Amino acid sequence: MSKKKPLVLASSVIAVILLASGGYFAFTKLQKISDSNVQNLETTGDMFVGKANPVEGDEALTEEEMQPTIKEDLTPTKKVFRSLRKENLNLNVKIIRLQQQIEGLKGNIDTLEDYKETNERFAPRRLKDEMVDIERQVKLFLLDSSDAERFSVLQVEIMAAASALEYKAYIIRNRLRVNRLQREKLAIDFLPGYAFCVGDGIELAANNKRELELVASKFRGTSALALPVRLQRDLDAVVTPCQNSLRGQLDKDLEESLSQDS
Repeated sequence: MSKKKPLVLASSVIAVILLASGGYFAFTKLQKISDSNVQNLETTGDMFVGKANPVEGDEALTEEEMQPTIKEDLTPTKKVFRSLRKENLNLNVKIIRLQQQIEGLKGNIDTLEDYKETNERFAPRRLKDEMVDIERQVKLFLLDSSDAERFSVLQVEIMAAASALEYKAYIIRNRLRVNRLQREKLAIDFLPGYAFCVGDGIELAANNKRELELVASKFRGTSALALPVRLQRDLDAVVTPCQNSLRGQLDKDLEESLSQDS
């Protein structure tokens, strides 16, 4: 019995040592697992709530990016309603913007129509047609007038063409819009007197048929060549007084017409 007792004690000591060693290794393993779990948990927290220190500079999140991604659970009907309401708001904004654009375009249209109405009056084609009409009326008047029998056909054509040019100068100078009745008044009451003045003057300025043809080309606008210096000087000397007299009469008549209208 005495010999077995030391053996039992030795065996007990060895068992304790083994248990202690096993417990130490088990504890170490458990500590590693615990540390790993803590680290994973911290990483998960960063994913949901972000880092403790806020991000600065260009890396800062926008307000939209900071909105929670976990939203309340909506029924299908509420989702459709919310989507339609959002779309309706967007459409209202677009409608308001389109209305503003339309108002702006209306203003542009009014401006363009006024510009067209003002400038169409002086468009080359329309004014040219009116000049043709004036020249025709003055020419018919002269051909039917006994006072114009002393002039040749070429001189009558020069007188009528000169009248059309003065009509153009009158319209552009005063930026007028003249209807057919007003043109007839000009062709009967004012331009024939100017035509006779020009007819008498070109007889003095043109010394021969060749110079008369050059004058005709000038008033008709069929030649871009300048007249000889002497002929041009003589023509200006006789035509300028005729122009001044006619323009004075026309301006006075226009002033009286405007005062009556007002």
